[in-house]
Amino acid sequence: MKLGTNNTLGYRGRLVSLLFVGILILFMRTMVILQFGVALHHFPFPAIIAVIIAWQIGKSYDKYIYLSMKDVLTDLYNRRFIMDKFVSLSQKATKKGFKMAVLISDVNDFKKVNDQHGHDYGDIVLMSIAKSLKNAFNKPDIIARWGGDEFLVLATFSNADELNKKIHNFQRNLSSITLEEQETTISVSIGYAIYPTDHTNLDELISMADAKMYEIKLSHKEKNK
Repeated sequence: MKLGTNNTLGYRGRLVSLLFVGILILFMRTMVILQFGVALHHFPFPAIIAVIIAWQIGKSYDKYIYLSMKDVLTDLYNRRFIMDKFVSLSQKATKKGFKMAVLISDVNDFKKVNDQHGHDYGDIVLMSIAKSLKNAFNKPDIIARWGGDEFLVLATFSNADELNKKIHNFQRNLSSITLEEQETTISVSIGYAIYPTDHTNLDELISMADAKMYEIKLSHKEKNK
């Protein structure tokens, strides 16, 4: 795994571990020189071993932090990451003068899919939606599984056409999915609210997006009665 801001492993743990070990090695080497007038090892083999151990410990920490912010099934970010990331992303949007949409997406008739085909098949549907979201949205957009069959996206954009294109690409990706063994049409209801136009508080934006999504979902149910 590599460094990055979207779906990648960070390096913070490794950097902190190496910094700590580096300072410790320099301190010990200085003390030895002051005590004996010369370092015991011209080539610091013990230091290299310590650096390798520190790197591995730091990597384990980075992996733990990474996994704690990911959804196991879809490999998308989870609710915790969104809550942490929204502040910095909204500040960046304000500073650079672009907008950010908080999108809520919910699978239509997902309970029926689980009832008819089983939960394992339902998981395949969710993973297919996650893949479609990844293909439709890109950096610095942040995609998360919000819970159950609900997904949330923090999508940055400069104008309405750009946002609509991303949503259209997502829906087009879904319509092109072919799932093996079962003939299932995957569709979603999407609602969104705009930062800072609609609100600046994440909870309020989610509530507004969720209300719009629910209206679309009810309309979908009425059409398919």
